[in-house]
Amino acid sequence: MSRLLVVTRPSLVPGFRLAGVEAFPAEEAEEAQRLIGKWLDKHEAGLLAVDDGLLAGFDPAFRRRLEAADQLPHLAIPGGGPLGPAGFRRQQIAELIRKAIGFHITFRGEQAG
Repeated sequence: MSRLLVVTRPSLVPGFRLAGVEAFPAEEAEEAQRLIGKWLDKHEAGLLAVDDGLLAGFDPAFRRRLEAADQLPHLAIPGGGPLGPAGFRRQQIAELIRKAIGFHITFRGEQAG
């Protein structure tokens, strides 16, 4: 699996593309579902990163379909909107890193827990 596909808000797509990532814009969850559904139908393989705001709006049946798709594992990425308090933001970043590498990290000055 050497392909990374990112589905995010249109304003964030250019940054991902500058980094060499295949990024696709979606304003609404339904638009993202249609795009991802096409990939599932074609049995596209790769790692799918989806804006957490879009992912939260997916239909429950579509989420189950996506969860069951072995060829296209997915993860949620922060959509760039307000993330709340700094502690919550750190927690989100730490969770993304844990999922990516399998280890929980702590930031300087924090207690492991």
